[in-house]
Amino acid sequence: MPISALAASAITALLPKAVDAVSKAVSGADAAAMKVADSKAKTKETLDAIRDKGIYQWAKEQQVEKLKEKIRAQVLAARGTSEGDLAKLDPKSRASTEASITEEIARRIKEAMLQELEHQAKSGKNGKQGPAIIDIKV
Repeated sequence: MPISALAASAITALLPKAVDAVSKAVSGADAAAMKVADSKAKTKETLDAIRDKGIYQWAKEQQVEKLKEKIRAQVLAARGTSEGDLAKLDPKSRASTEASITEEIARRIKEAMLQELEHQAKSGKNGKQGPAIIDIKV
């Protein structure tokens, strides 16, 4: 077999692998670029929210959201269910269950806020020093 035929045969055999490798590299680069763009968008969204609401209000809302997530996980665990189980329910049952969970979350948050106010009252803080912050480390 002449050298040019041998080279052509080798190129033909290697070409699909090379195309596949380049394709994977490009798609990997595209995926990385998309992650960076998503991250930048989330950061911009967060900064815009902080600018609109102010750092104190934003932080307070973040604490409440974390508390809601924590309580939701506790409620689901207490009921012996998971997010996956909820997703499998028919729409009517799911709506009813979600409403019940939302009510329980609201009740527990109200209870936590009342406990915090009682604690402040007992410690001599009369509320004139600024708004109450419920410190929840999650």
